[in-house]
Amino acid sequence: MSSTIVDGLSYPVIVSDDAAPDVAAAVEHGAPVVVFADARVRARARRIVGALRARGARVLGSLFVRGGERGKSVRGAQSLWQDLLRLGADRSTTLVAVGGGSITDLAGFASATYMRGIAWIAVPTTVLGMADAAIGGKTAIDLPQGKNLAGAFWPPRAVVADLNALRTLAVRERATGIAEIIKAAIIADPGLLDLVERTDVAETDIAAWRELIVRAARVKVGVVAADPQERGVRAALNLGHTIGHAVEHVARGALSHGAAVSVGLRGAGLLAVRLGMFAPSDHARILAALRGAGLPLYWSPPGRGRRPLAKRDEDRVLQTLRRDKKRSGGSVQFVLPERIGEVRYAVAIDVQLVRDAVRQCAKPPQVEETM
Repeated sequence: MSSTIVDGLSYPVIVSDDAAPDVAAAVEHGAPVVVFADARVRARARRIVGALRARGARVLGSLFVRGGERGKSVRGAQSLWQDLLRLGADRSTTLVAVGGGSITDLAGFASATYMRGIAWIAVPTTVLGMADAAIGGKTAIDLPQGKNLAGAFWPPRAVVADLNALRTLAVRERATGIAEIIKAAIIADPGLLDLVERTDVAETDIAAWRELIVRAARVKVGVVAADPQERGVRAALNLGHTIGHAVEHVARGALSHGAAVSVGLRGAGLLAVRLGMFAPSDHARILAALRGAGLPLYWSPPGRGRRPLAKRDEDRVLQTLRRDKKRSGGSVQFVLPERIGEVRYAVAIDVQLVRDAVRQCAKPPQVEETM
């Protein structure tokens, strides 16, 4: 077994071939534990349960649910709280969350609020979760009006990425996490983009994914360590998420989070090129990397196919943006790339310019893309 520890936070971020021993080591002997997992990684979760019991932890029970954004809701949180009560979980209990970003988001939020806060451990099993979602202590659930509108900062006791779980993912599921890795490259690691361009997302050898995930995690850890409560520089991590979250919400499940971030990265690049901040050649390179990973560069609402985006659909996206945590007055706050490896955050963009970008992101990109 091989593990890499990414230092910099108050808790360890571990990228491991097999998460089970590292998770068990993070729990005190005799401590009560509940394992909450995506049913699709049941075998990985049961391996963790076995390791916990072997180390003397008291496993109160295992909960298996269907992962995905739909479960990351008030109803999902309420169900998890009630299950914790039923199993006899108290304030000394540790909740171990095994799954993708929706599972770790929901479990983190439930941990922050159950009995005013219990310990939790994130075990991401997707590329997206390992590279981004499980790191940083931001936990949230969605409301009908938008994504991540109810949440808390509640750092886990540890993050243990389970690389072997990647073998269970379809190529499309691995590809969706590449958007967050490309985001990390744009923020602070130009060499990471070179690595993405050389990686085949169909590769199942976990050694090929280790460096991608470790380097993306280092970017995330570095930014979070500098700004744990998102009062400044941590906003850089919202690159691609402003338009991305809005179209993901309006698409009503037709776009995965990674696919929506891909569209959002295109939108941010379009705005940056329009403002003269970002070289068109760098924008084209990012689009090529996203396309090479099999990620979409444009979207359409359910039922519209390839027809042009209707004004009512634009209005729905803008309405969602106005409820976004990144809004400010009559403008929308964006993170925009200045060059690959450097971004500017808190850039106020006029709503009409945002509308233009949203409209453009509903069409396939041109060879030399402008707005």
